[in-house]
Amino acid sequence: MTKLSNPIIREIYDTGKVYDQNGNQIDVWAQVTEAHCTALYQTVLKYRPQSCIEIGMACGLSTLAILAALRDIGEGGQLISIDPYQSTERKGVGVANVERAGFGDIHTLIEDFDYAALPRMLADGTRIDFGYIDGWHTFDYTLLDFFYLDKMTPVGGVIGFNDCGVRAVHRVLKFVKTHRRYKEIDVGLESDYHARNFLYVAARKFLDFKWNDRYFEKSEDWEPSNTFFYSRF
Repeated sequence: MTKLSNPIIREIYDTGKVYDQNGNQIDVWAQVTEAHCTALYQTVLKYRPQSCIEIGMACGLSTLAILAALRDIGEGGQLISIDPYQSTERKGVGVANVERAGFGDIHTLIEDFDYAALPRMLADGTRIDFGYIDGWHTFDYTLLDFFYLDKMTPVGGVIGFNDCGVRAVHRVLKFVKTHRRYKEIDVGLESDYHARNFLYVAARKFLDFKWNDRYFEKSEDWEPSNTFFYSRF
């Protein structure tokens, strides 16, 4: 398999430093792990999407992984990142990294909230082949992100979730499995059930409550009928 060897990504992991939009070097404050970054790159490389969306950008490591794969594929794929705080709280670090890596031509930033940007994109007819959800990890925001990405994703498309060990994200994954038709795909990450003691580890294994990123391929364009909830009584 092709290795993720982007020099900007390597520099960030090796130094723990990034540059803001004014060229100032600062400490990395939020990042996906190197293993998760590699899995993201490999998944995009395998599925060869033309149009991608990520929710949450921060310092741009996941962004760079997706863009590096799109560049290596060489078929003109594009990534849209949604991050309302990129030029303010994030100090433009993610965009600066994209420009330093030479990926500006295949990247678009929407600096708006997901709950505003995603409905607008759906109404405009946006379609995607790959989505990565790494925004605000409460149940409502994560479910909202998935709901809209699912509406934009055709059969065969893939949606990935970050921070799956967070209880709210895990609840959304249960929704994905029961209220939509997706199959989980193996992206090469080891299952991570770490917890405070062996009883909690056992409980996590029983509940399939993993910390590692998880990816799902859409197998059918389906959702429950409007009588689904009534039939449960």
